[in-house]
Amino acid sequence: MKIQPLFLLLAVSTLSGCQTSGYMASAANDGQGVTCNKIHQAFSAYDQDRQSATALAQLTQLVNPSAGSLAEQGIESTEAYYGQIKAITNITLSVRGCRPV
Repeated sequence: MKIQPLFLLLAVSTLSGCQTSGYMASAANDGQGVTCNKIHQAFSAYDQDRQSATALAQLTQLVNPSAGSLAEQGIESTEAYYGQIKAITNITLSVRGCRPV
């Protein structure tokens, strides 16, 4: 079975954010607002999503090198934002008087 590159890129994009979205939706609906703990959980989920997407891209590279190449490009784009997301998260935590990630 040949994996289509577009399908793979879509799968990687969808995967990176599933847990993060779930934590933020849960925090917004639990009545307490977004607490320090919820921010830490969301960032941790984001980091796990990011690592899962990287592992999927590596696996794809073994199965289909051209699709793997496209997946790697998506991962590189995501990695470029990691530092910005971490900095924004730490600013938010600092404003709330929480420990940084």
